[in-house]
This record gives sequence, structure tokens and C-alpha cells, in this order.
Amino acid sequence: MPLRLLVAATFLHLGLTPSIVMAQENQPKPKVTVTAAEIKPVLLTEVFTGRVEAVDRVDLIARVPGFVKSIKFKDSSSVAAADVLIEIEPDSYEATVTEIQGQIQAAQAAKKLADIELDRQQKLYSTGDTPQAVVQKAEAQQGEADGHVLELQGSLQNAQLDLSYTKITAPFDGRIGLTDLSVGAFVSPEGGTLLSLSSIDPIYVTFPVTEAELLEFRTRRTKASASEPLKLQLILADETKYGEMGNIDVIDTQVQSGTDSILVRGSFPNPDGSLIDNQLVRVIVTDPTQEKSLVIPAKALQRDQSGYFVFTVENDGKVQKKQIQLDRTQGTEAVISDGLSEGDQVVTDGLQRVHAGVEVNVSTPQNASPTASGN
Repeated sequence: MPLRLLVAATFLHLGLTPSIVMAQENQPKPKVTVTAAEIKPVLLTEVFTGRVEAVDRVDLIARVPGFVKSIKFKDSSSVAAADVLIEIEPDSYEATVTEIQGQIQAAQAAKKLADIELDRQQKLYSTGDTPQAVVQKAEAQQGEADGHVLELQGSLQNAQLDLSYTKITAPFDGRIGLTDLSVGAFVSPEGGTLLSLSSIDPIYVTFPVTEAELLEFRTRRTKASASEPLKLQLILADETKYGEMGNIDVIDTQVQSGTDSILVRGSFPNPDGSLIDNQLVRVIVTDPTQEKSLVIPAKALQRDQSGYFVFTVENDGKVQKKQIQLDRTQGTEAVISDGLSEGDQVVTDGLQRVHAGVEVNVSTPQNASPTASGN
């Protein structure tokens, strides 16, 4: 059969006509946008979920029983160290102090008499006018008087201490929590917490870091001989950034069982008290040490059963599929550890119109100046 008839028969067998084939051949090439893979300094950042914690937090209780005379604070207000917060009726405690002070005066008078009597008996004994037993009895009476004075002085100290406990003061600067305390209420040590006080500035943020992530940061910084500390930034619930930067304060010495994570605690200035104890935040940890890495736009990433891949456009204008190793993403960029070379033209737009082997029309993105990672 002549070649022309054989080709026509093949087209008919496939359900195609020569006109359809010519139309397909004349279809315009898919248009794609490409960006060159480039090597540049990249910050290492990671995001964790953290919890705000007051540096100091205390539940205040009554140390002596009594009725509340006055309340010197408002719920959720800020107070200074040594401010009187609650005053318990002091009358009975003041009376006890006065009573013991009177007992001490009487005991001191009795002691003075015992001193005089001992001195008199010692003089009589020296002249032979009294037996030694009388002197010894006077010495015992003087010692008993001394002991009674000391005993009463101890009771006075306890009474004065109890009196001081009628004024409950703030042990440090901080913020008062919510309370349901009222004037006239009876309080006692057995009654439990009267109010909670939390410090404000500075404030801690604690967050868990996996063992692998911690080792990665340490290895990276060791290789870079980094001396500048890691920086912490907070993202609040409304997605706004907290205005103050923080630093890592403590890394726990043990791995948490069940999660294989390590607790890290950062410290943040909190001058206006906007961070609240137990508040949930996101923590961005940034290593200021920048190392050069191969980066591409993150939107170029594709994934299948074999892992991550990208489409590149080769010098002949045809698309090639390349499997890659993704190190991490940094904002809108992806850091590539293997599979690409600097200058490779990576398809970023028009991905749905291409596949390996197809020939394409290429354009480059406008204003394609890369932004620094980690900002």
C-alpha cells in the first residue's frame, strides 16, 4: 500500500482526520513563568506553639483567722511590692500584744526583786550570817525569773507576728487576678486562696521543641561558629506580631516522655503588661547566622508518591521533571538540598498546563527581585 494511503488508514483507525492532526500540531505552546534557582544567604526560622508564664506567681492566703476589715485593690489591677492588699480586723491581736507587754513588765519587776534578794543573800553568806542553801535558793529564783521574762518575750514576738499578718501585702510587683472576696468575710489559713498575684515584667514564654529540631539548631550553629543568640518573636492570637523581641533563657535538661520534646523557655520584656499569664502564642525562633543555600519559590513545589519534584524548562524549551530534596520552607521560599543547580529555570506559574517533554513558551516574573528569607 502506498505510504500516503497507509498514513490515511492509520488516522482513520485512530478516529483522527489529517485536519485534526494538523490542528493539534498548530496549537500554541503552553505559556509558563519560570524563576531561576539561586544561592543566597538564608535565615533559619522555626515556628512553635508556646504558653506565656509569669516569672513569679503566688496564691496568697490568710495566715491568721479574722474578719476582713478592708480591701485595698481592684481585680486585675497592678500593685507594687509591699502594698497592703487586704487588712484583717487587728483589734484582738493588738490586745494580745498589749497584754503580753504588761506581763513582761511584771516579770521584769519580779526578776529585779530576785536579783536584789540574791545579792543580799550572797553578802550574808560571805559574813557567815546565812547558810549556803539559802543562797542557792535565791539563785534558782533569779533563774526562774530570767526564764519567765524570756518566755514572755517569745510570746510577744509571736503576738506581734500575728498582728503583722493582719495586713496581707504584695511580695513583689505584679497584677492581681479575679477574686470573690468581700469586706466582712471571715478568712483563715484553712480557707484557701484569697487572691493570686502574677509578676508582669519581664515574662516567660515556654514552648516544646523536638529533639531533632534542637539538634539541628545546635549543629548548624556549631558549624557556623555562631555567637549571636537566637532571637524570639511572638505571634499573638489576632496574627499580629508582639512588639518586643525575646531571648532564650533556659533549655530543660530532660526530654518530655511521650512527646520526645524538650521544653525551652524564653524571656520577653513586658513593660505595658500586654502579655498575660497562661496566654497562648506562636513563637518564631530565628537564627541570625545566615548560611548560603539554594532557594526557589515555594509555589513551584509539587509532590507525588516519590516525594517532592519541580518542573524545569531546559535550553531546548522543553519541560523536565526533577525529583528534589526539600530542606525546609522559609516564608514564600523553599530551601533545596539536592536535585537542582543554581540557575535552573523552575516553573512557578502554568504548572497545570505542563508535563515532562512538552515544549513551552517561557516568561519570567515581573519585579523578580527575591526577598530575604526569614523576614
